[in-house]
Amino acid sequence: MKRFRQIAKGEDAPDAVTVGIERDAAGAILAAIWWPSRGDVDADEVNYRSVPEAFEAAQAAMDLHGFAEIVVTLQSEDLWCPEWGELRPAGMALSEEEAFELARATEASRDA
Repeated sequence: MKRFRQIAKGEDAPDAVTVGIERDAAGAILAAIWWPSRGDVDADEVNYRSVPEAFEAAQAAMDLHGFAEIVVTLQSEDLWCPEWGELRPAGMALSEEEAFELARATEASRDA
């Protein structure tokens, strides 16, 4: 099962691809992914009508551009579906294993 770290809306994630999930005026759940510019990678944002499709695209962008993780921001807490993975609430500290893995991935992306 995939695990994701939740960040607050508007919070920067300089070494991550962000998946934003929200509900539109008609009640449909929409998603967008974005990432910051760094090195020779330009910032970008893409909208999706399917959350699973957005996560697939976020994983591809993370792999292609060498970001360390995928983070999630929610318009409201009730939008998260467990079948997308495990969501660690905003502000919750990383475990030692997760901190090590994040540091390892960050270093690997710098070496790429």
